[in-house]
Amino acid sequence: MDFFALSKSFWFFAAPSHVLIWLLLAGLALSGRLIGKILLALAALGFLLLLFVPLGDWAINRLENQYSRGPWPKHVDGVLELGGGFSPAVLQSRGIPGADTGEGRIVATFELARRYPTARIVFTGGTGDPGNSPPEITVAKAIFDQLGLKPGRVIYEGRARDTWENFIFSRDLVKPQPGETWLVVTSAYHMPRAMAVARRLGWKVQAWPSDYLTAVKSGWFGEDFDVNLDRLDLAAHEWVGLLVYRLSGRAS
Repeated sequence: MDFFALSKSFWFFAAPSHVLIWLLLAGLALSGRLIGKILLALAALGFLLLLFVPLGDWAINRLENQYSRGPWPKHVDGVLELGGGFSPAVLQSRGIPGADTGEGRIVATFELARRYPTARIVFTGGTGDPGNSPPEITVAKAIFDQLGLKPGRVIYEGRARDTWENFIFSRDLVKPQPGETWLVVTSAYHMPRAMAVARRLGWKVQAWPSDYLTAVKSGWFGEDFDVNLDRLDLAAHEWVGLLVYRLSGRAS
């Protein structure tokens, strides 16, 4: 099993929302024993905390505050957008591009492409199927077309399945040179891992975060339960991913 498949399998069991379900199921299965009652109590405590305490906002906020956009560079040689947050099924069934959390990335990249007309624009993300256009690329192309970006302006890299492959395959494709100014566009909560991978590969890039989910300071009152849980899953995925990348030598 390769790194990508292993990470997907691990996350199925380790996501906070799934852990609550496992605790609940194990507690019900062992409800006649003391350990079962303890597990049910832990599951109930977890649900109560997420109902009243914005754990997801706090965890996401710590990630989003690590990098911010600097001033507009005088010159940009290239823009690298990391794919993600798109809904290929919506495009396939409705004929209209759909996005879950990736709208901000596309808008930020389009704005950079318009402001820096000579910069190379790279979109990376796919399914690993070299014989067909990866769904993420199909959606990205449709959105860029709607925004009016000139055909042929974007270089598409369609093999990458994770952040490490985003940078590896894109670097091999565009061969950035020392002294060039490259911006990397991705969701703000994902930026720490993206920058750590770039440093590991020696690719000097400037962070250009988008898709912020929280304000600069998170308060004591968060979103609804489902939003809080979803953000906790996102944050946990990034924190765990960053740790695993560092331990495996994929991030510095």
